[in-house]
Amino acid sequence: MLLVATLLIVLGTSVYGQIQITIRTNGKLCSEWIVRTGSEMELQYTANEECGGDVAAEVLDAIVRICCPAKATTTFPQECGKQKYNPLRQGIVGGTEAQRNSWPWLVRISENGDHICGGTLIDTRHVVTAAHCITIPIVTQTYRVHAGSHNINQPASDEQEIVPERIFIHEQYNKATLENDIAIIRLSRPVTISDKINIICLPGPEVQNKDETVWVVGWGHTSFNGQISLVLKQAALHTMPGNCERVWAHVNYNNEKQMCVGIDGGGKGSCQGDSGGPLMYELSTKWYLNGVVSYSHECALDGYPTVYTRVKYFLPWIGSKTSAP
Repeated sequence: MLLVATLLIVLGTSVYGQIQITIRTNGKLCSEWIVRTGSEMELQYTANEECGGDVAAEVLDAIVRICCPAKATTTFPQECGKQKYNPLRQGIVGGTEAQRNSWPWLVRISENGDHICGGTLIDTRHVVTAAHCITIPIVTQTYRVHAGSHNINQPASDEQEIVPERIFIHEQYNKATLENDIAIIRLSRPVTISDKINIICLPGPEVQNKDETVWVVGWGHTSFNGQISLVLKQAALHTMPGNCERVWAHVNYNNEKQMCVGIDGGGKGSCQGDSGGPLMYELSTKWYLNGVVSYSHECALDGYPTVYTRVKYFLPWIGSKTSAP
């Protein structure tokens, strides 16, 4: 039997629909992030028998969620950003084939049957991708989201293919300069979390310094205007703060909203078909979504680092869409 309770948060008053506390993170069970609109909110939530203590609110800037301590469980995975199958530590252009299911939050997005972009599961109903991946006007039924995918031509028996219910493109997305290049896909049904499909953690932790290691994955072209990779590939890259402000000044690169990543000498990086996929940062054995593949010049050329949409800047926008009707 489902029990419905109400939590009043003294933060205008806004009443939200019944909230599910189902996302495991850092030993807690939490709801999705919700944008707060005033000093007082009334949140109705479904009690979860896996809660091991009282429900409380967590506030981060303009977004809020409710969490409880999670009871111990023997099922996998227990938290966001965790995977059962460890990724290969080697390193998509110049990359290597990924260990199957080692990036369980990665999804493949197809349009009319053709692979177009990557994306990242941030909860069981929502995928973060790039705005430029979506054709305008939006026709949701032409898209499919493939969770648990590895080989495009050989779908696994436990791969999940889901039709979108709704697609949100950032209202200030600029097609010419690719500013605010971010979109949210709401799935028509939740993915089933398993040892092969999980969600990534939102930042939180974010790379700050030059030459820190971050990872990209995707089925993108293996060379500029070449063929897509039929199997998932990965590459380790380095942060290059400051480089993009020089190289991409003519398209209004903004370090507050974007990230600069590449490798000295080129040869590794994202390419066509990798767009929308995750830039991932590991801290304390947990993975965080730091960026979304946005643009570069051709593919992995020396002197042309890739620009990624900075996820942390857009957290309030992400929360506003995941909580929208």
